[in-house]
Amino acid sequence: MDIIQIGIILSFLFSIIIGLVVGNKVKNKSLNFTVAGRSLSAGLVAIALVAQAIDGNATLGNTSLSFDFGFWAGASLIIGLAVSLFLLGKFFAETLNNLKLITFADLFEIKYNQNIGFIAAIIMLLGFGILLAGNIATVGILLKLFFHIKYETSVIVSTLVVLVYIIRGGIISDIYADILQMILVFIGIFSALVFLIFSHGPIDIFASETIISKFSLNQLSSIGDGALINWATIIALGFGNLIAIDFGSRIFAAKSGRDAKKSCYLAAFLTLILGLPFSLLIFYAFNLNIKPNSDIPILVILAKKALPPFVSALLITGVINAALSTIDGALLSMGNILTRNLIRIRPETTSDNEEIEKTALYFFRISLIPIACAAMIFALLLPSPGALLSIAFDMTFSALLIPFLFAFSKKYANSQAALYAILVGGVSRIIFATLTPTFFGLSNPFYVQNSLISPSLDGFGTLLSPILALITYVLFIGGRSTNKFAVNHE
Repeated sequence: MDIIQIGIILSFLFSIIIGLVVGNKVKNKSLNFTVAGRSLSAGLVAIALVAQAIDGNATLGNTSLSFDFGFWAGASLIIGLAVSLFLLGKFFAETLNNLKLITFADLFEIKYNQNIGFIAAIIMLLGFGILLAGNIATVGILLKLFFHIKYETSVIVSTLVVLVYIIRGGIISDIYADILQMILVFIGIFSALVFLIFSHGPIDIFASETIISKFSLNQLSSIGDGALINWATIIALGFGNLIAIDFGSRIFAAKSGRDAKKSCYLAAFLTLILGLPFSLLIFYAFNLNIKPNSDIPILVILAKKALPPFVSALLITGVINAALSTIDGALLSMGNILTRNLIRIRPETTSDNEEIEKTALYFFRISLIPIACAAMIFALLLPSPGALLSIAFDMTFSALLIPFLFAFSKKYANSQAALYAILVGGVSRIIFATLTPTFFGLSNPFYVQNSLISPSLDGFGTLLSPILALITYVLFIGGRSTNKFAVNHE
């Protein structure tokens, strides 16, 4: 057994131990399982938010995108995530925390009606199912490479590890495991960068024509260099993540609106600090003339060829734990939505009954299993971590962004307008997806051949769909909103 295998196994064991030990804090209360009893400090919530932002897609996928399409292709993932956290802190986190929500779908029920909440819940589950699959795929790819097992086996193992440590303690186990996992990510990426800098010199983006082109700002200004895709990624993540259900769970768990607000600002800064170094790794890949392999991610090749075994183990273990930290949060948030907004089990609407609480906890826990199984299947069908993150938030961004924004307006929150905006935003995005040859740089398996949209317009649908949803919402407002269908939140 080599040092990388030992590092991975130990990190799994420590996550399981932490999750099981702190699971006692649930105390048979569903509110503790779902939102930690709304008791978390700003610092703890900030770490938990970063753990959801810095995942397998934003590390392994980030480096792959940067290597293939240029620095800004990968960095756009990180910038979009940081933008979303900043916007949440600036405009939404305090209000969301004060509403005492359990899930983001609750917001759509409160501000519109139960049907809109149900539709929003379905869309969130679909979008985050893709995010969950992307992170399971990341861990699966790495376990396959380093343990020499089948990809299918590694996907199952990684999912079971997470289920073991969160099914007892819910978000409490999740967040305490996040602390360990983020420490491992920090140690991994910065030990790798320090070694590379001292061994091969500081980053020089003018070292060669190839490196200059990979860091060129044309990637943000020229459609031919991928600017449309990169800006679409930043916008889709920056605004789509406003409705990120795992971000929401953490904001809801803060002990006050003020703490929720501060945690988002801190998390935005830390996301840039932890995420952008993974984009910068491509400098050393090109400078050292490291060649890609179609079956092995470039980050792994760089770790094997340019880093000593101990540093390589730290980096790979960090990447795997980045993915685990998002798998657990996404699983729990999806389980909460399934149980609360679809099955509609809501113990807080009844008297403080011990049996009812136990039943609710049973459903919150058991719901994690079918969600995990569905995500594993998707991870087996499309193991492309970098693009999966953008696809996930592209779905929620197009359909739900406009109703989400108007939900904060007492005057213009209108259930009919929300319904049509969701339909127009979602359907238009599906149409654009079938007409575009590529999807965030990947070959599009659903492409319907046509002469209207070329690969250079990849990302156009991402930008246009929410605009169409906004136009639709405004047209259906019909003056001052008098929403008679809003339900009271207990």
